[in-house]
Amino acid sequence: MYNSIKPCSQIIEEFRQSDCLSITLDNVENYLAHTSPIRQKETLEEHLKLVEYYFSQLVDVHGVDDVIDGLIHDYLKSLNLNHPSFSEFVKKVFVYSICYHDHGKINDNFQASSVKMANPLFEELKESYNGLGTNHSRLSAYIFNVHLIKKADELFENEELDLSYLIIFSFSFIILRHHSKFLNEEYLEYLAICSANFKSLLPFLNKFKENYDYKEISDDISDLNYLLLDIKQYSKYAKSFSFYQLLRLNFSLLTASDYLATNEYMNQDRITDFGVLSKTRINRMVQRIQTEDWLDEQGQKRNFNKKTYQELNTLSLEKPITKSNENLNLLRQQMATEAIRNVRENLGERIFYIEAPTGGGKTNISMLVALELLEANPALNKVFYVFPFTTLIDQTYKSIQQSLGLSEIEIVALHSKTSFLKDNEEDDDYGDKRKNYLGHLFLNYPFCLLSHVRFFNMLVTNEKERNYILHRLANSVVVIDELQSYSPKQWDKVIYLIQEYARAYNIRFIIMSATLPKINKLKLEIPVENIVYLLPNARKDYFQNVNFRDRVAFDFSLTEQKIELDYLAEKVLEESQEYAKKDLGTVKPKGSVFTIVEFIFKKSATRFFSEIKQIHNGFFDEVFVLSGTILEHRRRYIINFLKRKGNRDKKILLITTQVVEAGVDIDMDIGFKDKSLLDSDEQLAGRINRNVNKIGCKLFLFDFNRESVIYGDDLRYKMTRTEISKEEEKLILETKNFDLLYDKVIAFKDKRNADKNFSGFNQYHNLVEDLKFRSISDEFQLIDQENISCFIPLNIPVSVCGEETGTEEKIFSASELDFLATFGVQPNADKEICGVQVFDLYVELINSKKSFFKKNLDIKILQSTLAKYVFSLFKTKKFETQIIEFADMEKSDFGYYYIQHWEGFYDEIKGIDDSHFNSVENQLL
Repeated sequence: MYNSIKPCSQIIEEFRQSDCLSITLDNVENYLAHTSPIRQKETLEEHLKLVEYYFSQLVDVHGVDDVIDGLIHDYLKSLNLNHPSFSEFVKKVFVYSICYHDHGKINDNFQASSVKMANPLFEELKESYNGLGTNHSRLSAYIFNVHLIKKADELFENEELDLSYLIIFSFSFIILRHHSKFLNEEYLEYLAICSANFKSLLPFLNKFKENYDYKEISDDISDLNYLLLDIKQYSKYAKSFSFYQLLRLNFSLLTASDYLATNEYMNQDRITDFGVLSKTRINRMVQRIQTEDWLDEQGQKRNFNKKTYQELNTLSLEKPITKSNENLNLLRQQMATEAIRNVRENLGERIFYIEAPTGGGKTNISMLVALELLEANPALNKVFYVFPFTTLIDQTYKSIQQSLGLSEIEIVALHSKTSFLKDNEEDDDYGDKRKNYLGHLFLNYPFCLLSHVRFFNMLVTNEKERNYILHRLANSVVVIDELQSYSPKQWDKVIYLIQEYARAYNIRFIIMSATLPKINKLKLEIPVENIVYLLPNARKDYFQNVNFRDRVAFDFSLTEQKIELDYLAEKVLEESQEYAKKDLGTVKPKGSVFTIVEFIFKKSATRFFSEIKQIHNGFFDEVFVLSGTILEHRRRYIINFLKRKGNRDKKILLITTQVVEAGVDIDMDIGFKDKSLLDSDEQLAGRINRNVNKIGCKLFLFDFNRESVIYGDDLRYKMTRTEISKEEEKLILETKNFDLLYDKVIAFKDKRNADKNFSGFNQYHNLVEDLKFRSISDEFQLIDQENISCFIPLNIPVSVCGEETGTEEKIFSASELDFLATFGVQPNADKEICGVQVFDLYVELINSKKSFFKKNLDIKILQSTLAKYVFSLFKTKKFETQIIEFADMEKSDFGYYYIQHWEGFYDEIKGIDDSHFNSVENQLL
């Protein structure tokens, strides 16, 4: 794209010909970088060549050259500096900072120290004092500064020279921090500290110039007087998102390359698969989705997308006006067709909206759109799916893997409950396990499904390990689902980050939901990207079509006043008995009913469970409780029970909290919900008559809990209570016109952001331009509520009844069981895994004397097993005080509250027994 700037690989080659260690450093072969008890010591020159190799590979594979060049172009443009030679110089500084990052390992103390290199060639210097100790990062930064300042002095003068100094110094900051956990110093503070730091160390630092061929350096430069420049005067040059990104991208590439190079030496294992899609692989996926009849070898899952592509250019978009399953499928095909046609007309755009009704196939549409973008844009080579809930991650993983025919090395679902190991994996030497570890650490999979917290953390983090993968965002497709789950507090930051990253990293964003806030309407003091509505008339054409509109009716009769639980129980029983009389064939046999009742708080759900138990007199065959405190094996048992076709003739009541609203693929007949946010109410409606094949389905809203306890600070709640009438609330839910609410929220945010006395988006924008790395991360929190995690050491079954009659769903994978068995943890006679043994193993691994890598690898493998015994609660001092009564506080020093006396605290069927706790209603969801 920016042909005037050399690629990184060429700059590295030039570095090797003129500036590398073998040319500039005397006795280069004497210096070591790493040691190992089982192999020959690695020289500093060998390590740097490996880092340069991985750096070049990462840049090439992910197409990062264009990203770096674009950021440089935008940065210099913001300074009104259009100077090709200066652009070339900035690129050289970027690359050289990585080439020079470990030159400070020539530090005598680093070489001589018994805890570092124990290099016998430096034995006589072991106790010498040089002001640096064994630190090498400060010396690396110094050597880099000296070398690049010399080059800048040869090329520039006046203001350009001052700017070059600032750029060089800024990248030396990355060198200085490359072994630190965080970019945690504020930028200006760093400049000031390092000015004094370098000045105090100057007598020692200058000594190391003698090791290099820097004889032509002037005394002024060798004394680093340029560090005493007026810092505030020149910091104005740093005010740019592009410059902020150049530094973070450099940090990502440097630390990732350094890690991979060190891994290759330590484990003699070269990483060659960086998890991207080749053009050939993309073409095969496209061909599969467009031409094959079946998605499985057994011929049981039909590929409905084949028909979509066969009729892509001929299908009429005239909407059906009668209700039928055939017409519902036609609407789904029309949505997919319209989205494909619109994306093909806008392949050069970067942000797309998919607003489609529940049951309309958003995931499938997003997959087709992603394939269209991958096929049409040669640079794009990976896909991220971003979700607010782990259940959505798991469901989409299965759907995409089957639809596209992806192998296990092509797709990964990343959350705490996902098994780290692959089944049938055997490797006594940790080789495959190590590759899996690296694959998860660097997201080396073409399709990666992850949480919205983890994804947006990639965009703003100042933490080294989380920043490793920033470079992977380049040339990707990112699908963001359920945008409405993000707090309006962050909407302006979310669209700002999406727009800036879309432009800077050549990312295509697909944003989708049934209740989609149009956050691009926010008025920000930055250029607004064009956003393409792939279904521009979705509300009229689809939401209001009889096949979706009549899926479930809202009933507001119970909202006129606060309801009592005994009356609600009677109403639930009455409506369930009435609906059970309907005979709708196999989709809902006569005498059956699936009813769902949702509360805001778990405590209310527990009380209602007691109420309904007293009055239903055996009407319901099963009464289930599903809340945030129900462990995973029980949750999966309940969901499978509800989905099993053999249970469709039963009468089932599901009492739940808001954990069921999105991502739980169930199909209920009627529902009752304690009203909260309007889009939350709509989300539960999406769990009723999901397949649009029943009649008379209703969602009754009622008013029981004070929703302000949870949502009092949410602008959607405030606008609903102050700016929207009851009639408008009903209109929004019935017509699905959530813009009536969202537009008011957006207008309010715009007004506040315009207020100079309010700490809003403009202040956050200033943090970015001022390179406030830590504050940028701290001030963007999608979830700002701190949690505590409770470990319940009960016995958990190896498997539960599956979705299909006669099948089993594994709770513990074969690889998890094999891993536990190697430590003596085996299923008992009832085919259960003992939680006490699992936690004891966790403590044993933490305290083990294994190598750092093997210990952390074992703990990482165990995480998915630990998660099966854990639930999280909102953290307050009062609740923590009360929970101590049930916990083993000695065992609770390892990241979880270990609930030793769980029988009086927890019920496997109902979850936590909240009767033991006072005033903690808002913590239990």
